[in-house]
Amino acid sequence: MKKPIIGIVLDLAKDSEKYSYSHRPWYALRKDYSDCVNSHGGIAIMLTYSDNIDELLDLVDGLIIPGGDEDINPKFYGQEVKSDKVKTNDARAEFELKLTKRAIERNIPLLGICNGLQVINVVLGGTLIQHIPDYYESHINHEQPHPKHEPSHSIIIEGGTLLSELTHAKKVMVNTTHHQAIDIVGKELVVSARADDGIIEAIEFRNHKYLIGVQWHCEYLNSELDSNLFKRLVEVSSKVV
Repeated sequence: MKKPIIGIVLDLAKDSEKYSYSHRPWYALRKDYSDCVNSHGGIAIMLTYSDNIDELLDLVDGLIIPGGDEDINPKFYGQEVKSDKVKTNDARAEFELKLTKRAIERNIPLLGICNGLQVINVVLGGTLIQHIPDYYESHINHEQPHPKHEPSHSIIIEGGTLLSELTHAKKVMVNTTHHQAIDIVGKELVVSARADDGIIEAIEFRNHKYLIGVQWHCEYLNSELDSNLFKRLVEVSSKVV
């Protein structure tokens, strides 16, 4: 059987105090993402930004919208910037929003991770909390300090959801490295997990071949659930519609 091709969107970066690689803009992606696809039976390819959305999607059987250090500009969900903590990357957001919208229309299997969950929500008409501490008093630091890959809080999984089919556990420990979260849930999306403080941690769209978004970084494979998110993506992407 032909291995499914899973496209992964790259981050667009440039040198700053945090990065020092090139004086020209450059693409970046942690190796964990492609390792998760390859180890679960798929073939990962990296997607650079292009206006040729359908031609890009013709190349892949499934799609991953990964995490990143920057935020979706609030203008894309009808708001102005309300927090000085918001850091935007419009080039990436514009590409991901167009790509995700078209992938949903074409019923292409899609896994959104951290930023990817937020992209899915915005595409389907939802909005975001721009900076969690401005709205919530919580015992959870959703923007946990290093090490970022280690689990720091639990999520509660809703029964009867696709997410619940991917694990026997009702509670799962996850890592957390985000300062934004879903506010208004997008149309036809189902909330499939929350943190103990009520923050939405996973969403899914059941009228789709495979469309799920998680707020944590499942590419670190800290649990059975993390592994099964990639396993199911590859499995579903390998089936002819």
